[in-house]
Amino acid sequence: MAIYAYALIGLIVGIIARAILPSTRLVGLWGSALLGGAGGIIGGLISSAIAPVSATSTVHPLGIVLAVIVSALVSVGLIVITRNKRFA
Repeated sequence: MAIYAYALIGLIVGIIARAILPSTRLVGLWGSALLGGAGGIIGGLISSAIAPVSATSTVHPLGIVLAVIVSALVSVGLIVITRNKRFA
């Protein structure tokens, strides 16, 4: 059940990153939200690898912090990478 919580945290961070940074036409609102959700899941899985006691069954503070950090990095990273590309 914690994976769903991490995905929700990532979705929120992805939407916030989209609102704060001007994006390109390549990634829309839902794309940013899905990228953030994927980053949140990856952050949650990394936290369960670091602290395997709780694994993915419960949400713990390390998982929340890593979900926020990884989802922000994924969302902002794609926005920065695609910012200077020109589209027809």
